[in-house]
Amino acid sequence: MTFLVVVLSFVMVFLSAILLYKKKHQRYYDLLKQFPSYRAYPIIGSIKPSHCVLNNLLKTFEELFKSHDRIIYWFGPKPILLLKNFDDISTIANQNSDRNLFGFAYQWLGNGILTHRHAEWKKSRKLLTPAFTSGMLEKYCHEFNKKFSTFVDKLKPFAVSGEEINIQEYVADSKMETTLESIMGISMEMSEKEVKGLGDAVYQSLYDILKRVMSPWLHPHIIYSIYLKLSGKTKIIKELNRLPTKIVKENLKNTNARKYQSENVDSSKCIVNLMIKARQDSSFTDTRLKDELLEMFGAGTDTTSQNVSFTLLMLAIHQDIQVCNSYRFHNTKNDCYIILQQKVYEEITQLVGEHEEFTSDHLFNHLKYLEQCIRETLRMFNPAASILRQTQKEHVLKDNTIVPADLSIGIVFHLAHRDTALYENPHKWNPENFSTQAIASRPKGSDLNFSIGPRSCIGTKYAILSNKSQIAQIIHNYHLSTSIKELKPEYLKMDISIRSKVGFPIRFTHRKKTRPENI
Repeated sequence: MTFLVVVLSFVMVFLSAILLYKKKHQRYYDLLKQFPSYRAYPIIGSIKPSHCVLNNLLKTFEELFKSHDRIIYWFGPKPILLLKNFDDISTIANQNSDRNLFGFAYQWLGNGILTHRHAEWKKSRKLLTPAFTSGMLEKYCHEFNKKFSTFVDKLKPFAVSGEEINIQEYVADSKMETTLESIMGISMEMSEKEVKGLGDAVYQSLYDILKRVMSPWLHPHIIYSIYLKLSGKTKIIKELNRLPTKIVKENLKNTNARKYQSENVDSSKCIVNLMIKARQDSSFTDTRLKDELLEMFGAGTDTTSQNVSFTLLMLAIHQDIQVCNSYRFHNTKNDCYIILQQKVYEEITQLVGEHEEFTSDHLFNHLKYLEQCIRETLRMFNPAASILRQTQKEHVLKDNTIVPADLSIGIVFHLAHRDTALYENPHKWNPENFSTQAIASRPKGSDLNFSIGPRSCIGTKYAILSNKSQIAQIIHNYHLSTSIKELKPEYLKMDISIRSKVGFPIRFTHRKKTRPENI
């Protein structure tokens, strides 16, 4: 009986606190009423048990937006305004650089450039920007050639055997090594077991963060901490933090860090050295440095490896096809052109011939069709399927609807990139969507591949150059094919990124032995 009284008292106090909070923020909740809201329940909000099945999350998003371009969705007691219309997105994102993840990612990623609120994010952005200048990007290109040339050599046995492999596993490993030696400026030997362990930890962190978001009972930090211990996931968190912690400790011991710096990169501008300097000149703690390294490393490996894998798979699916009269941005109705894998190969061979080296000029100023393929793949399978912003003031949308201040905004790139007002056939993979003519026909800034506004991706150019270099070397050496005829919507799943349920099965054939005939 006493226990029942305690429970009822707790519930009464909890509900009273909610009512008092809502009364104090009356205008906020009045403005929320302007938007259609997905049905919500006490405590759990709009989340249903079926929504916790992450493989169905993409379908959930599509169902939410069947009748609306904006909708309030309640993650427990926290309202989030979900948007897919570009006009709404540009109004909000171009004027807000704040982000509120409610601390959901803290146990996994700490606090770094991806998770910081506005004021601390500005410090991180200022600190890391020198690592992504044009001069530094040119220096990285040499590192790309060296690492990806080794990667291409590792594929030779599969070209000989004809075995179909899941290329994503191999791409992810190469991206880890390349990220370490380029923007991190660290030359470290890692065993295959260490690389796989770190890759698995990065994936598990992204999956578990979203699982927590979709599970209101895991929102309280105390309960989530207990869940991590009981589930054994604290071991994965330790594995995730092991390398960044080791890097910070070793470099603090020797600020010149000669042992760990790559000779091919201007070490003074590498991320590790920028952070060590910040540690000496400001209030940046060792933990802050570790968190920044962890988030940059995670963002620089998982997202780029997903894009490379999806692009290779799409090129393998789409062989050599001649297309006529099918694209609205061409000037003449009789326009015919060769697209997809064969055209990418021809672009590469015309540029470098039989040579293996891709210079910074090649990657910056040429291989334009390959870049179209990469950007079109990002449009359809963006690693950031959705992102959050936090309004810092009230905003008036085009139809005079007022968005309240201090509201979390969920920008659903996956659906915004399928807007028929922007793309004629948005569910079809077509690199011509990113031709010069096509881009000019759309509103400025409607390419959301690397986010939008002041908080857009700091490593955009790095990611494009790195991915161009890796894919160009692969296509230059191998013809790709796959047993998959079409990457159907039901083959996709989502955690924080869009992923393939069926993997990325690709078969490699050495071009010097069986080069496809030109059309």
